[in-house]
Amino acid sequence: MLIVLLDEPGLFVYTARELARVSLEPPGAWSEVRAAFDEQGVPYRVEWIRKTRSRFDLFSPLGRYRWVASGPPDPVALIRLIEQHPSADPAVQVRLAELLPKLRAIG
Repeated sequence: MLIVLLDEPGLFVYTARELARVSLEPPGAWSEVRAAFDEQGVPYRVEWIRKTRSRFDLFSPLGRYRWVASGPPDPVALIRLIEQHPSADPAVQVRLAELLPKLRAIG
């Protein structure tokens, strides 16, 4: 599972990092991702394999990226993220509500 904060209200939850990568096209990953964690509280970042030269250059390649862990587990930071940025999707709200007690137990 990957929990992602974008430049839009609420959190987005993807069942796998690969699904997040497919869903977030490179220009969006470049400009919209503000935070990402897995369900254990491990933070992730976008690592560019081939970066777009300019988001305003329509003729440059879109780029490719992957998600990579960017530090040790930080369940407290993920708890804070979930509490401060509720999802607009009721199904996502339920999944995150179920995750909170597990995070508090390890945090």
